[in-house]
Amino acid sequence: MRKNVDNQLEFMKSNRQTNGSSVYYLLDDNFELGNVTQRLGKFDPRTRDWYVAAEKERYPVFSDIYQHFVMKDLAISASYPIFDEDKKFMGVLGTHITLNKLNDELKDIVKNRRAEVYIFEEKSGKIVANTENVANFTIDKFGDFHRVGIENVNDGIIRNAYYIYENYKRNSTKEVKNGENFYIRMTEYRNHGIKWLIVIAVQENYYVTAIKKSIWISIALSTIILLISIYMSAKKIDQYLLPIYDLIGITKKFSAGNFKAKAETSQKNEIGILGAAFNNMAEHLAILINNLEQKVQERTNELEKKNQILSQTKEELEHSLQIDFLTGLYNRRFLIEKMEEIIKKCDEKNKTLSIIMMDIDFFKKINDKYGHDCGDFVLQEVAKCFQECIREYGYISRWGGEEFLILLPSFDKKRAFGIAEKLRHNIENHNFLCGEIAIKVTLTLGIAVYDGKMTLDSLIKFADIAVYKGKKNGRNQTQLYENDQ
Repeated sequence: MRKNVDNQLEFMKSNRQTNGSSVYYLLDDNFELGNVTQRLGKFDPRTRDWYVAAEKERYPVFSDIYQHFVMKDLAISASYPIFDEDKKFMGVLGTHITLNKLNDELKDIVKNRRAEVYIFEEKSGKIVANTENVANFTIDKFGDFHRVGIENVNDGIIRNAYYIYENYKRNSTKEVKNGENFYIRMTEYRNHGIKWLIVIAVQENYYVTAIKKSIWISIALSTIILLISIYMSAKKIDQYLLPIYDLIGITKKFSAGNFKAKAETSQKNEIGILGAAFNNMAEHLAILINNLEQKVQERTNELEKKNQILSQTKEELEHSLQIDFLTGLYNRRFLIEKMEEIIKKCDEKNKTLSIIMMDIDFFKKINDKYGHDCGDFVLQEVAKCFQECIREYGYISRWGGEEFLILLPSFDKKRAFGIAEKLRHNIENHNFLCGEIAIKVTLTLGIAVYDGKMTLDSLIKFADIAVYKGKKNGRNQTQLYENDQ
């Protein structure tokens, strides 16, 4: 599904009916297919990298970078595998993200910082984005699309840094380019299938270079003054020696970074002129350093703000990866990690825990009879009822399709059975009204209690067996797994 240039919703079909071609239809207000707006060539999503990756991993995953199948641009897909009520793989829900704006965003980040940034795919060495106007891909005279790799980067310091990292796994180095020093840092970026290498080259601050130069000038002037004082000592010791010593002391203070000290300039001779020159140099250096400190503080503030934004974005991303997008409950991956953590604590402290596996009875009939919108409504309402009942007792997740799983730390089978029955009665007595359609909903629940010996997979399997027993006995009931089952 997509929006066209007129901001209208379009739906794409690619099946036997369209002979495998991509055909786009307008959607009316009732989401019914209307006129055909565009016909494209053959398209089988099952052959795409994003589909293959999600089907293989059976978890949400990012695909490798590929050429967008319509636009001439690099793209990456976020893919989510879909399973039916029997945990059978049905297909992949995916969204495609083009990378055409990534170059501009990188340029905004390093603007006025005298820095270069390249992002490479780690396993292929191909460019993902950069700040130096290097093409991320090319299109030849035949219209064929070609990725650009590290071997096509003319910037020697970037290329050398990449090969140093590749061969020696050193993530920082120093290189010289056009007489300027660059400090280079390589950072790995990992995220659910994404494996990128970020190369950042930052030019040595020119203020530091200016300060070093000024210190060497001060040292040179000190040496000249010392030679003059030796030459003049034989003629006018009282007149020249003491003022020169004063200038030498001021020069040492300059070399040590004290630019507030002032030389005596009352004499109307060469010593007075030299003292005035020193004072003038000190004033300029003080202004330069104050400006440098101000700019360093500004850059520090900018970095702190960006770090705060990155930290907040990371927290939001981590939270989104734990939540089921439809029901707002925890997802399967989060609950598996939480169960592993709590089982370890149970083993250490000789405690127990219980899990409740739940299945909405005849949910497929609800979808078939009333439509998937009503099916989604039922899932969301059931999730709200679960959250109201469970609250501080434990953790609840959408396990898959119409299946839910509750983790109850420190609960024995009696307390777990009480919670399960409370949930079952609440759902049975809840008024599920989808628009004007009243829907009757019941649950079949299975309980398994951790005995300190079983594995996590066994615990989940036993709860599933209890659910199956409840379905076999007529549904709308709670079953407790016993060792003799």
